[in-house]
Amino acid sequence: MLRSALLALFTAGFALSVQAAPIYQPTAVTASTADFGGGFPLVNMINQSGLSAGYTSGVSDFATVAAGTMHNGVSATNSGFSVGPFGSFSFDMGAILALDGFAFWATDNSGSVTNFDLYADSDFLAGNGLGTLLGNFSTLADGGAASQAQVGGFGSVSTQYFHLVIQATAGGSQPGIGEIAFRGAVPEPASLLLLGGGLIALAATRRRKSL
Repeated sequence: MLRSALLALFTAGFALSVQAAPIYQPTAVTASTADFGGGFPLVNMINQSGLSAGYTSGVSDFATVAAGTMHNGVSATNSGFSVGPFGSFSFDMGAILALDGFAFWATDNSGSVTNFDLYADSDFLAGNGLGTLLGNFSTLADGGAASQAQVGGFGSVSTQYFHLVIQATAGGSQPGIGEIAFRGAVPEPASLLLLGGGLIALAATRRRKSL
C-alpha cells in the first residue's frame, strides 16, 4: 500500500514538473492620472486588442502566448494611455493568484513605457501605499507595426493587485502600454514530494502502532 502511495506521489510530482504556467489577463485597470480615452482608453492594455491571436486567461500557456503573439501598436485602438505625466497604472486580477512574471507588449508611440517599478498590493488604490516592491524592469520601445512580448520575472507572490509605477517612457509625457498580462506560478515538484513523503511516513508510523 505504501509503495502504491509513493508511486502515485512521484507520478504527481512528475506531472507537476511538466505543467505549463498559465497566462492571466487583468480584469480591470486604472491610472493615477486621467484615462486618455478616445481611441486610447486604458482598457486597451488588458483587453487583447492589437494582439495577433487571442488567449484564454488562466488556461493558455504563458510561454506559448509570449513567444508567438505579436502586438500591433500603430493602430489608435490597440493601446492604452493616461494623460500623464507619468504616474502609475494599477491592475486588478479579479482574484488572489500565485504569479511570478509578466508579458509586456510595447506600443508604437513616444509614450511607450520603457522603465517601471512593479508592486504587489492588497488593494487597487496606489494612493494609500504601493505594497511590496517586486522589482524594477526595463522594456524596449516598439520599433514598428508589430512587437513581440517582453517577459519579466519576479519572486512568486500571491496577490490580486499590481501597481506599475512609471519611471521612463520613450520620450513622451503621456505613458502607455500595448498589452500586459501575468504568468501563473507553478509549484515546485520537490515541495510536493517532501510534503507527501512526510504524510506517508506519518501514516506508516501510525499503522505500525496499531498492529
